[in-house]
Amino acid sequence: MVRLNSSRSSRMASARWTPSPGPPASVRMTGHGVALSKTAKLSPGRLVALRILIAARESGRYARELAADACASASLDSRDAAFARRLALGVTGCSGCLDDALNSVLDDPRSLTADVRDALRIGAYELLYLGTSPQVAVSQGVELARMCAHGAAGLANAVLRRVAEGANAFLAAEDASEQHRAMVSCARRAGLPTWLVRRIVDSLGEERAQAMFACQLEPAPIAVQVNPLRSEAVEDTLAADGARSLELPGAYAVDRVSELVRSNAFAHADAVASDYHAQLIAAAATREGSCLEIGAGRGTKTFMMLAHAERRNLDHEHVALDLYEGKCQANAQRIECSGLGEIFTAAGDATDLDACLAAYDERLGRTALFDTVFVDAPCSGTGTMRRHGEIPWRLTPQECDRDLPELQLELLREAACRVGAGGQLIYATCSVLRAENSHVVTQFLGSPEGEGFAPMPLSDALAAAGPAYAGAAEDIAVHEIPIGTFQSYPHQGGFDGHFCARFIRV
Repeated sequence: MVRLNSSRSSRMASARWTPSPGPPASVRMTGHGVALSKTAKLSPGRLVALRILIAARESGRYARELAADACASASLDSRDAAFARRLALGVTGCSGCLDDALNSVLDDPRSLTADVRDALRIGAYELLYLGTSPQVAVSQGVELARMCAHGAAGLANAVLRRVAEGANAFLAAEDASEQHRAMVSCARRAGLPTWLVRRIVDSLGEERAQAMFACQLEPAPIAVQVNPLRSEAVEDTLAADGARSLELPGAYAVDRVSELVRSNAFAHADAVASDYHAQLIAAAATREGSCLEIGAGRGTKTFMMLAHAERRNLDHEHVALDLYEGKCQANAQRIECSGLGEIFTAAGDATDLDACLAAYDERLGRTALFDTVFVDAPCSGTGTMRRHGEIPWRLTPQECDRDLPELQLELLREAACRVGAGGQLIYATCSVLRAENSHVVTQFLGSPEGEGFAPMPLSDALAAAGPAYAGAAEDIAVHEIPIGTFQSYPHQGGFDGHFCARFIRV
């Protein structure tokens, strides 16, 4: 039996919730023991949100990936679909804090079934973060729990009423020690682990960190980059999605992507969706000559770099490297579909470039040196947590403090060996953590491989691209520190957090 805890125990917001491991699998969004026809009292948006959460947990897939199909299969109108997405993504992003709130009123939190916990998380999220009236949030949470287990309604009613009564005290971290209360409260209000909040404050400073936390639970702005060969074809579609041109050629902020999706603009490589700050980095990395892109993934930045090479009429040869062969194939297929040219793809571990590039070197008849080597490094993703709610609760302190920085430095040192005379080396992450960014740069410049490189402002690369790129160069310069490294951070109305350092072999 699950019992309520008679007194709120002191639990910090850093308690982690780890989703059940499991390989990705196809998910039937009509399954999982819940159906729209079961009750008229339950709003369809909330029920679909529960389906998404259960499917994500059981399949190991991301909630964001499942949301569109779940909403479509339930035939939700646009309002209910938006609500379902907000609930599912919000609960995912705040899952650890929600569990702290729920666990503090339960004697034995382990006794809750996973499905019932997902239902209670939705109710708790509405109470703590959406400002939903307690009457509505509790009653709807009870109905969700009833859908998961017929005997769970009474428990859900008691638990959610206790959460509602203690919401202000929980967010104020009144259960934490006075020494740590301010930090724990900050973490809970942002829906983040306390240890991660401490590192973000240490990395960005108090003012910027607070600006980042203030927008953590808000939807991130959307931007796209348009294929220069298809600009006229997507003009009307962009207008229907509320597009506004940005300073970078081909870049648009959009209110939504529904028309772009409906018209198959992404599927046909007429455009790609990419955060504007990531677009700036890709544009700055584009120059005449050969380029080795490390960590190319499915090729969003590959597409954007070839698009800018086309706009600037550059002679550009591109080698795209990723750990996974499947991603390399997806990249090559998109570039072929785009009409922007050809790329050479290679799959393998980029800490051993000689092995990865053996076929390319053999084709050249020599060890290839490149005019640009772009390291899009694996990272914590802490600059993109608004988009990817799973990130904060899957990360560990060891990954952020040691494992990732060690790998990033190893990749950067290996990449340096493939930069030709006068060539540029670009290092980029979507992290806001100092350990992955400026500390890696400092270690690289102090290494034997870094001795022949000088740091240069990233904005200089776009300033040299001509008048059309002058505004974009200024957008980069706003986020540069004196040595020229670029560090953006999420804030209200702003794009994601990205880091980039540019080095020239001298």
